[in-house]
Amino acid sequence: MNIGNKSVPTPIAISFWLWVVVAVLLVISGILTATSPAEEAAAARLNLPVPTEVMTISSGIGSFIGAALHVLFAWFMAQGRNWARVILTIFGVLSVLGSIASIFVGNILAIIVVIVTIVAVVEMYLPAARAHFSRPVR
Repeated sequence: MNIGNKSVPTPIAISFWLWVVVAVLLVISGILTATSPAEEAAAARLNLPVPTEVMTISSGIGSFIGAALHVLFAWFMAQGRNWARVILTIFGVLSVLGSIASIFVGNILAIIVVIVTIVAVVEMYLPAARAHFSRPVR
């Protein structure tokens, strides 16, 4: 399979596209969370000096930035950069750990994000993928 101008092993291509899916799901999740009535009520109870609209917009922007970083590091991972694979693994572990509470309350979107994230991380470490990171990068 090819990503950009580079031919990559199938597990790497699968992982790349799964990270893109994770990024899209994170944006959707961020927007849903930021615009939920429960979130607005919680912000109002805190009596913060910042209007709820500003908090909603900042949460949405944060989701987009996080998603862009996921895609950026996935691109570098697909190009054979091992450091990007390590960063994505750290993102994956933190994402799974951070979603534990959401999973237990039955948040379907969180469950999907966790499953896709775990598969994306596993794909990066399959034997066919390991060789991709050991060859010289051009």
